[in-house]
Amino acid sequence: MNVLVKILILIAFSILGLAGAYILGCPIIDQEEAQALPAIAISSGVLIASLAYLRDKDKNDMEADLKHDELQLQIAKEGLCEVYELLSDLNNTRVVWIRAARVLLNTLEIGKSIRTKQFNTAFDISKEDLRSKLYLLFQIEPEDNAAYDKESLPPQFFYGVENWKDRSLTIDQAAILSKSKIEAHRVTLDKVTPEPKLSELDNRSIVAIYDFTLSIDESFNDPLSTVNVWQGDLSHLHGIKQGPGKYLEHKSRYFVVNGELRDKNQG
Repeated sequence: MNVLVKILILIAFSILGLAGAYILGCPIIDQEEAQALPAIAISSGVLIASLAYLRDKDKNDMEADLKHDELQLQIAKEGLCEVYELLSDLNNTRVVWIRAARVLLNTLEIGKSIRTKQFNTAFDISKEDLRSKLYLLFQIEPEDNAAYDKESLPPQFFYGVENWKDRSLTIDQAAILSKSKIEAHRVTLDKVTPEPKLSELDNRSIVAIYDFTLSIDESFNDPLSTVNVWQGDLSHLHGIKQGPGKYLEHKSRYFVVNGELRDKNQG
C-alpha cells in the first residue's frame, strides 16, 4: 500500500481515536509506522485547528466588511441628500454652494471605501438619483415655453445677485451688483466695521457641482441598456400599448426639420 495512503488512513483514524484498534487488526501497519501515530495525531489536530481558524477568520472578515460598507453607504446617502437639500430652493448664496460642494466631494470620497458589490450598486443608484435631480434643478423656463425647452441658468445667477431672474439685467450689471464699493470707515469701539460685499459664487464650487451633475459614472450599469425597443409594424397594437406603439411607429417613419415633417424613406 502506498505510504501516503497509509498516512491518510492513520490521520483519519487518529482523529476518530481509533488508531489503536485499527493497528491491532491491520497487518499493513508495522511497528515503526505505529510509533509515528502521536506525531501524526498532533499534526492533524493542528491542521484542523488552522483550517477552522481560517474559516472563522474569513467569515468574520466578511461580516466586518458588510457592516463597514453598510455604515459607509448610510453616511454617503445622507451626504447626497444634504447636497440636494442645500441647493433645492435654487439659491445662489456663496456659502451654501461652497458647503454643498464640500459635502459632495467628501461624500464621493467616502463612497470609494465601499468594497462589497451590493452596497456599491446601491451607492451608484443614489448618485444617479442626485444627478437627475440636480440636472432638472439647474434649468428654468424660457421666455417662450411653447417654442423652446427649458434652458440653462443664466450667468447672472452665478454672480449671486437676488434679481437674477430679471431678464433685463445684463451680466455686466450683475457683476457690478455682486460687489460693494470701496468705502473708508472709521474704526471705533461702539461700532462694527462692515465687511465688503462678496456675493459671487466660488468658481470651484460651481465646477465641482456641475462636473458631478454632468458626469457619467463608468461603474454604473444602466438597466435601460438591456431593453429591446419594439420592432415591426407597431400601428396595430391593442390596449394600452396603442399610444406608445403609434408614437414609436410614427417616429420611425418621420423626422422634423425647421418646423416641417419629413418622411425618412424619401430622404
